[in-house]
Amino acid sequence: MIIQLIKIGVLYFLRIIFRIFYIVPINERKIVFASYEGKQYSCSPKYIFEYMRKHYGNTFIYIWALNEHNFLPKEYRNIQTVKFLSFWYLFHVFTAGYIIYNSAVKPYLPFRKNQNIVNTWHGGGAYKKVFVDTPEYKKNIISMKAARKKTSMMVKYVVSSCEKFTTISSKVWEIPVEKFLPIGMPRNDILFNIPELIDGKVRNYFNIDVDKKIVLYAPTFRGNYRNANAMILSLDISSLLQSLNNKFKNNYLVLYRSHVYNKNKSDMNKNIVQASDYPDMQELLYAADILITDYSSSMWDFSLTFKPCFIYAPDLKKYQEEQGFYTPIEDWPFPHAETNEQLMENIINFDEEKYIKEVKRHHIDLGSYETGTACEQFCKLVING
Repeated sequence: MIIQLIKIGVLYFLRIIFRIFYIVPINERKIVFASYEGKQYSCSPKYIFEYMRKHYGNTFIYIWALNEHNFLPKEYRNIQTVKFLSFWYLFHVFTAGYIIYNSAVKPYLPFRKNQNIVNTWHGGGAYKKVFVDTPEYKKNIISMKAARKKTSMMVKYVVSSCEKFTTISSKVWEIPVEKFLPIGMPRNDILFNIPELIDGKVRNYFNIDVDKKIVLYAPTFRGNYRNANAMILSLDISSLLQSLNNKFKNNYLVLYRSHVYNKNKSDMNKNIVQASDYPDMQELLYAADILITDYSSSMWDFSLTFKPCFIYAPDLKKYQEEQGFYTPIEDWPFPHAETNEQLMENIINFDEEKYIKEVKRHHIDLGSYETGTACEQFCKLVING
């Protein structure tokens, strides 16, 4: 109780201190972008930024919150970058007309009334439970309630991938439904528009031969009470590759992608190629022929390609008890397994025609907004609105 009250006190103290930046007027043509608190140039903020650069040119002033300037592609190196939570970051977020994040807005930042705060979020569909529906919230209910109240007041727009996401997130964050943009995720436009150079870009980066098919293994985030390493080590890569070869008659290579907040880089298996430092998950999803995950919302993104996705979840029972799901795993269109043996069986018995039908049903059940035009719709509703 005392610790939570201290957290609330710190929250309000910071909100008072940061108001010093109010002496500088808001520049309505300035936009601040941030993905994963400056850890990446990626996700929906990246795709919105690139769309705007292409269609609006230098009409706006673009600022990227990046902890390393070289995260930006060479063609954008003239764009100003600031480190997350640095003085210049604070200066720009309190004086920009638009702030576009892919995660929860920090409640200790007292944004101004005329600013447009946009949360694009970083997960599609409606799978694992978050925030108020998790044990972590119940442990810190007083301080997190205060944070949620401030966040819900500040956010002007939330990008939504589907109707179920809107319904759930509105309740979780106490954000009115009308603030949700039913446009799909801007980062998923790439999965509809088939950029011809992406597959070659990924293959060149990892030096993958054209005759190799790519399996992307991407487990979800795990906190301190779960062992992310154990998940990866438990997957039988040799049997996986053999099963895929027997079923699909191709040679496969496994790329391993850890969650941005787990960042496991250990060499766990000689048959796995580390892809955790590759800057853009969406490009990996585009290049991959098969996805294996557990509870990551990347399954939603990948489902838009209708390529095979398999669930490997050896800690399913524990995860259901500690985290839980909004959409029961039995209702997912992706074959799920709790053991290596079940995973190999699902691969051997995979029925592509049936799978595609179930994926289409899944999109209907969740009320998908994805059309591959999210960036365009975003600019019409937010920038031009």
